[in-house]
This record gives sequence, C-alpha cells and structure tokens, in this order.
Amino acid sequence: MLWLGLVAGLVALAILTLRGPSGSAAGGLGVAAAKWGALALFGAIAIRCAFRLAAGLPIIEASELGIAIWLHGPYHRPFFAPWNRVQDIVLTEVAGSRRTTGAGRCNALGIALIEDDQFRIPDFPGDARAPVRDAPRASLAWSSRTIGGDPRKWVELLERMKSVYTEPEREPT
Repeated sequence: MLWLGLVAGLVALAILTLRGPSGSAAGGLGVAAAKWGALALFGAIAIRCAFRLAAGLPIIEASELGIAIWLHGPYHRPFFAPWNRVQDIVLTEVAGSRRTTGAGRCNALGIALIEDDQFRIPDFPGDARAPVRDAPRASLAWSSRTIGGDPRKWVELLERMKSVYTEPEREPT
C-alpha cells in the first residue's frame, strides 16, 4: 500500500507540474490556488509514503519483558504480550498471494499466545493472518513479505530471546 501511495503521489505531482499551476484568464486565481493545493497534498502523500518505506518501522519488537506487536500500524499503540503469555514461536504457513509467490502457501513467522478472560488479542484488520490448515498452530502469523526477512531467522531469534528471558535463574552451588 505504501508503494501505491508513493507512485500515485509522484505521478500526480508530475502531471500537475507539467500542466503548471498558473492561473488563466478563464479560471483566474481560484484554479491556480486549487492546483497549488493539489501539488501540496500529493507532495505530502509522496513524502509520507517514502519516509515510511525508508524508515522500515517495526511490526514486531521483542524485549526482556515480552513482544510488542503493532497490529494497527507503526504509528498506533502496540499490543503487548509478556513472555509468560507466549506459548510458542513456530514456523508456520499462510495463504500466499499467487501474484507474488506463484504458490498457494508461503512460510510465515507464527506466535501462539495463551489467551483467557484477562488476556485477549484485539480485533484488527492487519497483515497478521491465521495459518492455513495442516500448518503448525499460531495465534498470529506474518509472511516474509510483511516482516521483511526470512521467517526461519525470525523464529530462531525470537525462540532464543524467549528462552533467555523465561528460563529461571540458577542459583550458584
């Protein structure tokens, strides 16, 4: 979606720039002001999309406390799951886009959470998807396209972090 916004903003800027934001005798200053306004709007859209693409803001962030997941995008409050609520981190499969992968399934990072009356995953319209049938169970799953890397490496990294932060400390003997 960000690429689409960037391309649309740049194309609109190019069209408006080539047509020129000058007033004519028929349209007067109102037309020129509208063209300048449109130039500013499309320029802002292009700049915002370019910034978000370049910044690579996280979808998942892990710390010693748990995993923060931005279900509603990087500029909204994240959903936080403490490590004691993370049941498992798995390599699973989600339905892939035939247009991009050429297949019906693709590997994905899956996080299985322990849910009850006090802890629930909020509703969201995001990129996290349910795994396909016959794949390892996960509450949330993200394909490599969404997380920007190989899901196997993400699974390995998050499993290591979970084991480091959830293992009880051994007392010296």
